[in-house]
Amino acid sequence: MDIRIKKESPQQVKLVEVIQVITSRGTGTKDDPVRKIIQYWSKQGTLLAESIEN
Repeated sequence: MDIRIKKESPQQVKLVEVIQVITSRGTGTKDDPVRKIIQYWSKQGTLLAESIEN
């Protein structure tokens, strides 16, 4: 199977300032282990992205 991905140039690239929050989540049980959460927020309070670190 030959999959071709069309690559396009970005229309705009800009450096923006965000707020990074590192926290933990979970109760520590087998079903809900404690894990590290990294969130990125806008200055206006909008959650932009969240990742879970193993």
